[in-house]
Amino acid sequence: MGRSVTSLQTMLRVIARQDPRCPAVVPDGIYGRQTAKAVTFQQKLAGLPQTGITDFATWQAICAAYQAAAVEVEPAAPLELVMAPNQPILPGSDNLHVLLIQAMLQSLHQVYPNVEGCALSGTCDEATVKAIRSLQHCCGMPESGILDKRLWQLLAGLYTQAVGDGDRKTHCGR
Repeated sequence: MGRSVTSLQTMLRVIARQDPRCPAVVPDGIYGRQTAKAVTFQQKLAGLPQTGITDFATWQAICAAYQAAAVEVEPAAPLELVMAPNQPILPGSDNLHVLLIQAMLQSLHQVYPNVEGCALSGTCDEATVKAIRSLQHCCGMPESGILDKRLWQLLAGLYTQAVGDGDRKTHCGR
């Protein structure tokens, strides 16, 4: 009982979310009847003896099934833009981060037409600065055209809410 059982149950729960044939388990840390039933089902799928006991071969099979299922059912890993302190992206900057920023601005433009879009160039060109200023304007910020950490956090949050799940929208207006 304890953490290893909870880990096993968590993996079994993720597998069941991907494959509805698998018995669902609540991770409670107790190796009870439902856990044994789910383990037996995984043993059957893996061609192992169906004992309901988690031996090493069963653990390995469940880990492999979990890794495959987690890719499909777990959220994608978040992307963090690493910006040095007090080092904003300035107009004219040539920076690989700019491609990501431009793509996000273009996506926001599709949801919020009052936020300017821009082409993907990798350079913080005039169109990108105009798009950054339009975002700043929509959100009641000073229109500097400079992307600093504060604006990055706002942009990332708006992008996630407006585009990330396709359903929720945040209104950036006065």
